[in-house]
Amino acid sequence: MKTLGIVLIVITGLLTFHPPHFLLEAGRHSISPGGYLLEIWLAVNLLAAVVAAVGIARSARWGWWLGIVVAVVAVGLYLLQQTIGLPGLPKNWVEPSRIVALAVEALFVAVAVRQLGRRGAPVRPR
Repeated sequence: MKTLGIVLIVITGLLTFHPPHFLLEAGRHSISPGGYLLEIWLAVNLLAAVVAAVGIARSARWGWWLGIVVAVVAVGLYLLQQTIGLPGLPKNWVEPSRIVALAVEALFVAVAVRQLGRRGAPVRPR
């Protein structure tokens, strides 16, 4: 389960940090300050996913908790993108990569909750 959790949280981080349109079209359009802020937020979420993967690999409970936070933030960003909109990102509810990302995030949360709920087998560092 630990390996599955590591793979899922890294995939979550990578799928969330897809190259936004404002990065791909920077030469054609001016980037708003909100675009830079979003770029930083997506990079922080990717970095947090990597840190969570390291924590999970070391059998630390905080790694699972951080992974849950990363997944929840990713879902929140998706909902913001689709409802009020985010700078440089189109509104498209059924974009295939986002649907896959949502499925991976939900699967990670399910695995994390299962691992955190195991009272009889405490998570111990190696």
